[in-house]
Amino acid sequence: MFSVNTRYGFLKVVPALLLAAVAFRLFDIQVIHHEEYKAKAAETRIKQYELEAKRGEVYLMDGDEDVVPAVINERTWTVFVDPSYVKDKDTVQKALDPILGEQMIVGWDKVWENMKSQYIEIAHHVNYDTVAAVKEANLRGVGQKETSRRVYPFGEMASQVLGFVNAEGIGTGIEGSLNERLSGKNGMLKTVTDVNQIPLSIGDDNIEIPAEDGENVVLTIDENVQRKVESILKNATEQKPGISKAAALVMNPNNGHIYAMANYPTYNPEEYWKVTDASLFTNRATESPYEPASVCKTFTYATAINEGVLEPTDTYYNTGVTEVGDRKIHNANGSTSHYGNITFTEALDYSLNTGSVEALRRIGGGQISKQARTTLYNYLTDRFSLGKKTGIELYEEAGTIVGPEKQEGNAVRYANMTFGQGMNLTMVQVAAGFSVLINNGDYYQPTIVAGVVNDSGEFIPKTEEEPKYQHAIGEEASATMRDMLIDVRRVNGGYADLPGYRVGVKTGTAETLNERGEYTSDQTIAGAIGFGGSGNGDTPEYVILIRLDGDRLLWGSYDAIPVFTEISNYMLQYLRIPPAQ
Repeated sequence: MFSVNTRYGFLKVVPALLLAAVAFRLFDIQVIHHEEYKAKAAETRIKQYELEAKRGEVYLMDGDEDVVPAVINERTWTVFVDPSYVKDKDTVQKALDPILGEQMIVGWDKVWENMKSQYIEIAHHVNYDTVAAVKEANLRGVGQKETSRRVYPFGEMASQVLGFVNAEGIGTGIEGSLNERLSGKNGMLKTVTDVNQIPLSIGDDNIEIPAEDGENVVLTIDENVQRKVESILKNATEQKPGISKAAALVMNPNNGHIYAMANYPTYNPEEYWKVTDASLFTNRATESPYEPASVCKTFTYATAINEGVLEPTDTYYNTGVTEVGDRKIHNANGSTSHYGNITFTEALDYSLNTGSVEALRRIGGGQISKQARTTLYNYLTDRFSLGKKTGIELYEEAGTIVGPEKQEGNAVRYANMTFGQGMNLTMVQVAAGFSVLINNGDYYQPTIVAGVVNDSGEFIPKTEEEPKYQHAIGEEASATMRDMLIDVRRVNGGYADLPGYRVGVKTGTAETLNERGEYTSDQTIAGAIGFGGSGNGDTPEYVILIRLDGDRLLWGSYDAIPVFTEISNYMLQYLRIPPAQ
């Protein structure tokens, strides 16, 4: 038996031991393992949310000052689950299955795979009615966050220019090339929540980094011009057998702004994943180099005229063929017309290959020397900026122009280059270079961005840039080229122009390479490039370049010219260009 004193002592010791154990436990939690328990507590109290930046929208011009939306954001929601906070998995599944249905992007087995996970997205881009039903279900551990999806009000129009960005962040068109400007930067909210997972506005652990919304970009593309050009391309393709793809570019030669950049066929960017032919994503104006053929004769003539070695009224003797090295270069289609002593104006009028080769000889003092090839190369690449990327705000290819110092840059190749064979250029390069020839000699870097729309909805034009190269050719040489091209138009279809205007044009028919690397006329590319302006002799107001890819023989003068004429007559009226008084 314990004595009274022993029992009394025991009763004093036991509480003391208990108190000591509690004190030690508190010391262990608050001191020794403080950070560990603090972190565990934070896991249940503190939540981190990504604040999604609003993607910038894309606008087109509607005339000189107004803008219209071409790519906008539609308000949607993402539904997510916090498995660590869910008490009853079956209740959640039974409630959400009929609401989300096929919109579920992940199976429930995957959702419950790790019950410690705090955030799993189960549905993307659900509409207001769906998210309202999810909220009404009031399910523990189920949340929603506002997102958006891209909507294209004009449908298929300008699809290759506007493009898209897929789930992996890979994009096409402006959506891809200006993705960084459009996407902005997501923010972050780290906050203490209550028992219902509602963020609290108090607490030292709260951190908020606001999202930075993307820019609203305005393109130089005029919605009215773009629509009209696409309609013309569509009609031409459907009415003329043999045209497999068509493209057109309309540019302001006095500042490099693109009025229209059209491709046909097109596609719907909202449903890009349904496209089975990936070539439809290609913007042929910037990403598909080709041999422009005889439209390049304009560059050869401009070089010779600016160098002071050729005048339009100068003559040469045309026999229909000219020898360069061990090769014979014939006029197109074996033409036997215009034999004898003819002017270079006539040679350009009738697109004689012998004329452009002779122009190159005159640059070299009578032969296609290293000097002649170097001079032409420098004009093409430096003054006209051909064969290299232009710097336009779109994905683009550089193309190829072989330098005269290389073995393959011989006299035969350069003779062929005078009429657009043996080099690969993009449409935007050709249009920008051609603009130099007719705008008094300045090179403007082509651009497709006109400015931005600010937070107040105002269009803020970007600062107008100076020419990249001033006086690439002289004003006199440019005036001469305008007159020569107007004469070409007079001889070849000028009757179809609206009366009272100055319109110039040059066509080209490019043979393509077959599987053996040989030129063939079975499949050709028909082209035409030209300008239009006031009949009072002012600087041209627009440049138009047409490209028709064929699965049979197409001709620039027969197939591309009608397309050029229809667009040109539209531009004369749309821009309210005055005819001659």
